[in-house]
Amino acid sequence: MLHKVWIESLGCTKNTVDSEVMLGLLVARGLPLAESPEQADLIIVNTCGFIASATEESIEAILEMVTYKKSGSCKGIIVAGCLYQRYREKLSSEFPEVDAFIGCNEIGKIVEAYQAIQGEKKYYTIGASEFLYDHNTPRVLLNGRASTYVKIAEGCDNRCTYCTIPSIRGRYRSRTIESVVREVRNLIKKGAKEINLLAQDTTYFGQAEGREEGLTALLRELDNIRAKKWLRLMYAHPGRITNAVARTIEDSRSICHYVDMPIQHISDEILRAMGRSGTSGDIRRAIHVLRSEVSDVALRTTVMVGFPGETDREFEQLLDFVRETKFERLGVFTYSREPGTPAAQYRKQVPARVKQERHEILMREQMLISHSLNETLVGKKMEVLIEGTDEEDPAIAIGRTYRDAPEVDGIVRVLYKKRPALNSFQQVIITAAHDYDLEGKLL
Repeated sequence: MLHKVWIESLGCTKNTVDSEVMLGLLVARGLPLAESPEQADLIIVNTCGFIASATEESIEAILEMVTYKKSGSCKGIIVAGCLYQRYREKLSSEFPEVDAFIGCNEIGKIVEAYQAIQGEKKYYTIGASEFLYDHNTPRVLLNGRASTYVKIAEGCDNRCTYCTIPSIRGRYRSRTIESVVREVRNLIKKGAKEINLLAQDTTYFGQAEGREEGLTALLRELDNIRAKKWLRLMYAHPGRITNAVARTIEDSRSICHYVDMPIQHISDEILRAMGRSGTSGDIRRAIHVLRSEVSDVALRTTVMVGFPGETDREFEQLLDFVRETKFERLGVFTYSREPGTPAAQYRKQVPARVKQERHEILMREQMLISHSLNETLVGKKMEVLIEGTDEEDPAIAIGRTYRDAPEVDGIVRVLYKKRPALNSFQQVIITAAHDYDLEGKLL
């Protein structure tokens, strides 16, 4: 009999939601959570197989969890997610200790897998069932209740030449507006203060199904929920940023003036080779629309260096654009040559040393930009979501402003006399700036 479950969740925040759904389905069937893998009877490894480094991390996690089956109380192991979806035949043969394998498109069958293990049977499932959770699907929140994630869609219809996601996650399919709104309402009732909206492309919401307004209609409905909250838009596509989207953010009461909009590059030659829809002109237009329509907007982006054929000239073009644009937040990835993608077959692969050098140059530049922008905030009063206390100094609270998404952006270290309530919004005067983080004093 399996009594307690532990999940090892790897990869992106969209994978985190999948993990929470699997746990929710199992807990709804009466299986309690373990406090550690050592105490678990059933261990789930929700893997990521997006790029080589994520694949290596997932394999290491599986190997680690297998040790608990050999030496601990664990009686069953389930491997789920992108890695199995991508490498199912190889993975199932290399890990005979694993009792069940579930592709990321069939996580709704986690209870079936659990029941099979209970009956001492192996369980394998993978296919195109294209599971899409809704407001009725139970979830166990892994990162607390204050800040959480909501997937508004699954899959991807873009065909970027470097990306494995469409082959792993399937076609783009949106949830209904009603379903998303009802889930957000439920999360707020349970104490959520910040809702981070996720999809492979949030700005494509509803379009695959032919809905006229799509994202703007969803944002308005979510904004109408009567509660103090932050709504945060992640993974927007620059080619689908419209004046209507920008005005919806500006006119709202609760949508953060923050947009996460990965651009990948600014060279039109590289963008075409990447298979990205849109041009450098579309990227510049999207930035202009957001900065002209949304007051004090914080823009986050990600770029890729070392894509096949990227010359010194094209890298310099990207570096100049980053210097010129001064994104409030920016992440840099080095190109990963993924089997099965068109770009893996391209000639003129960039050497690893060159990719790493370009990565370091961009990150150094962004560090200077970030510090300079943070210094402009000193002396300003800002709203901060308090999320915890500094482990080394209990007189310091830890929080974030609207300019910082959880896990990927900076924090504010807040000095206080009277301890602020956890998961509360507080007014803070910014007193010092660092490269990525801020210091402040509670008002």
